[in-house]
Amino acid sequence: MSEGPARLWGGRFAAQVDPGLDRYTASFAVDRRLARHDLVGTLAHVVMLEEVGVLDAARAAALRRGLRALLAEVESGRDPVEGPEEDVHTWIERRLAERVGEAAGWVHTGRSRNDQVATATRLYVREALERLVAAALALLERWLDDATRDTAQPLPGYTHLQRAQPVTLGHHWLAHAWALHEDLRRLQAAWATTNRYCPLGAGALAGSSHPLRPERTAALLGFAAPLPNSLFAVADRDFAAEALFAVALLFVHLSRWAEEVVLWTTAEFGFLALDDAVAKGSSLLPQKKNPEVAELVRGRAGRALGALHALLVTLKGLPLAYNSDLQEDKEHLLGALDLAEATLRAAARLQAGLRPRPERMRAALHAGFLTATAVADALVRRGVPFRTAHARVGALVRAAEEQGVELWQLDPATAAALVPELPPEELAALTPEAALAAHATPGGPTPASVHAQIDTLAAALAEGRRWLAARTPPPVLTHTAADAPTG
Repeated sequence: MSEGPARLWGGRFAAQVDPGLDRYTASFAVDRRLARHDLVGTLAHVVMLEEVGVLDAARAAALRRGLRALLAEVESGRDPVEGPEEDVHTWIERRLAERVGEAAGWVHTGRSRNDQVATATRLYVREALERLVAAALALLERWLDDATRDTAQPLPGYTHLQRAQPVTLGHHWLAHAWALHEDLRRLQAAWATTNRYCPLGAGALAGSSHPLRPERTAALLGFAAPLPNSLFAVADRDFAAEALFAVALLFVHLSRWAEEVVLWTTAEFGFLALDDAVAKGSSLLPQKKNPEVAELVRGRAGRALGALHALLVTLKGLPLAYNSDLQEDKEHLLGALDLAEATLRAAARLQAGLRPRPERMRAALHAGFLTATAVADALVRRGVPFRTAHARVGALVRAAEEQGVELWQLDPATAAALVPELPPEELAALTPEAALAAHATPGGPTPASVHAQIDTLAAALAEGRRWLAARTPPPVLTHTAADAPTG
């Protein structure tokens, strides 16, 4: 083969690959981000190869020292992971050969780039999901703090974006907190799926004739178990799809919250005000204070949803085992994980910069006939069937609308004619505040119920932090500490 960038497969070829096609098939621009995780996986592979006798002690020690030194440089940023290589795996072998010489030629024994990249990707996703859990827990804590502050602040609840019944602002924040709680559960489940199997030992697709111990590399890397099937191990990207589904649904939930921030900070709603630190201005309109962070959270949800769709379409119909189509998984996957972490942190900061405007909430609460259901329920308690009560209160709303008043403000004669079962003084007492206080159902909007929900979610927050604290680096990083680079 003629001269060109170093390759891991050149012996079969007598001529160089077309340079344009070489650039088209290269993945280094994306998978260079896996360098640290690939180095960790390679270190575990070397430890195992020595233990089973494939590597002699001298070569294994040189490889371990070289890998640890290179890992330290990558982690510190001293090595920018750049070069002419087609992928990060080739770059690692080249940099390792520069450090340890001929011993680098042994590092790929019993291994293929197929099981190598599957392992590095799982290590990356596992770590990225831990960061997402940490960022989600911070946002959950923010919503719990705000729910505690706003436990007794009434405002309209909406259906069809029309005023429906009274709730509290604390109750509303908790609705988003509960959705995030479910997102956390899915992120942790995606972590467990990612951590379930270690692909090392699968080789290209059929394992190896060397006496490999996949259970050992799995343990050294902190995976729950070794590969169950070599074909499955190199072809499987379910873990990536699960992670992207968790991220996509997280973005769906964040986009709903972001839409409400956009709406509620308008002059038309006015329920929230933006701190200067979380707003942007206009190049033309001096008066503008725009909720651009919320708009971008809403807009970037499309990228996360697109990443999931792109991966699923890529996987559809692929024959076993490995195909270069799988090279496309990382751009969507890594980008969506990055975006999710940045968005969670931005959302927590934005939420901290939202200021409730109680007077606007109270004004909206006292318009729009939000007590209609409360009046119907009062009639039911006096023996009127609900469907009949519903019809009578509809007529009551029409009368109040014609008089330009709320239900509790109707004149006694009109009220007595339409709902004779309900004493006028009882109707007058059914204000939005009274209707809210009556909704003591568990999970509902009353302060007592909100406090109970806060307690439950605070326990979940503490459990999430314990889960995060239990995550540890791969054991191989503390194995044979004497190999650590010096100087």
